Amino acid sequence: MIFLFSFKNKKRKEKIKREDRTMNKKSNQINKILAASHPKECSGKSTSCKNEDTLNVLKGTAKKSALYKDMYTDQPNIRELKYVDFKIDKKSKSIQCIHPLFQNSRRGMIVFYAPWCKHCNDMYDELVELSINYANLFPVGVVNIEDIQHKNDELVVAAKVSRYPTIKMINRDLYMEDYNQEFSKDNMIYYIHMNI
Repeated sequence: MIFLFSFKNKKRKEKIKREDRTMNKKSNQINKILAASHPKECSGKSTSCKNEDTLNVLKGTAKKSALYKDMYTDQPNIRELKYVDFKIDKKSKSIQCIHPLFQNSRRGMIVFYAPWCKHCNDMYDELVELSINYANLFPVGVVNIEDIQHKNDELVVAAKVSRYPTIKMINRDLYMEDYNQEFSKDNMIYYIHMNI
């Protein structure tokens, strides 16, 4: 009986050690992924996006309702756009916005964001202020890259979005163009005044 009990304890200890090794390997893999993916996914200059939310997303322990939900649904001047709001021409690799908001103004701005990204959250207030000040002249739309249910992940691939936040402009023909300047309130106001 004593021999059987010690044998079970030994098996249990071995199992715990195996689980610990597996957890350590997963933790190391997550840290490597986080370190390797940071420059691609985050356009921040001086701050780091290695926050706890990002780590939880990679670990798979994040609360999906909090980290994947649309951030701008409560803003009347900003539209949460989905895959169906765009027409993608695969031959010419161009993307046209067919949302009625942009068809009326013939210009606008689209921001691709990730709800868990610190830099996307930091630009929230400035984006809301811009959308209020230029609501009728220069509409603002946003695309939540984590909204896989509405195929926004396919839109991200088609638009060649590699970092978050990414800003695209809508030209007079309603096609998406790259915006290669730094996002700041002054740069955006200058761009809007030059293109109205």
